[in-house]
Amino acid sequence: MRVCLSCLLLVLAVNVQAQPVPGASATVKHVYNLATPTEDSDTPVGALQRTEFETYGPNGRRLRVEWRAPDGSVSLAFMELYDASDQPFGAVYFEGADLDPTLERFEYRPEEGGRVVRTVTYLNGAGEVTGVNEFVSDADGREVERRYGVSAEGARGMDTVTYDGANETGYVYERTDGSRRIENVFRVETLDERGNWTSRTVVRNGAAWIFETREITYRAP
Repeated sequence: MRVCLSCLLLVLAVNVQAQPVPGASATVKHVYNLATPTEDSDTPVGALQRTEFETYGPNGRRLRVEWRAPDGSVSLAFMELYDASDQPFGAVYFEGADLDPTLERFEYRPEEGGRVVRTVTYLNGAGEVTGVNEFVSDADGREVERRYGVSAEGARGMDTVTYDGANETGYVYERTDGSRRIENVFRVETLDERGNWTSRTVVRNGAAWIFETREITYRAP
């Protein structure tokens, strides 16, 4: 089954654009399904959905994200692009065996209170724009809003993200027209010695949705 592009862009926004772990050189996250299978996902309850790998350079910048299916095949490869001052200016990703890349172009603008908006324009291999999202970071660099389907009329929908320190505690997705509201709460089960989560349950609209475990490799001091 091939996921629709608009759905993929939302999944990428939530999972791939998430904040890196400070001081990490690599992370490995296992994602298990806890929800009743649907026509969009037939993964049995408790089964592994995917494994996500992230690698970081010595200066903390994220170099690559890779998702692998339970059979080990690569379902997504994402690489962030940086300028000479280590500011990310774009990204490129490949979905599954599709060799036609999707490109991301980043632009930044300040908002009041020290917030910064990163506009991400998505382009296909022919250079055609396929969508625009916005990601808003607060003065501490935490991503606090994600705006989807941005156009001259506004955004189609938005995530409002909450935190406990550096750990994201959840987010609420709402359609602008009021037709849909999804509340995701991250229930942390275990933390490592640096206070970063190593296992958590994602509760969606009051019901357990997925369970995640994470192994973090930190860079030597």
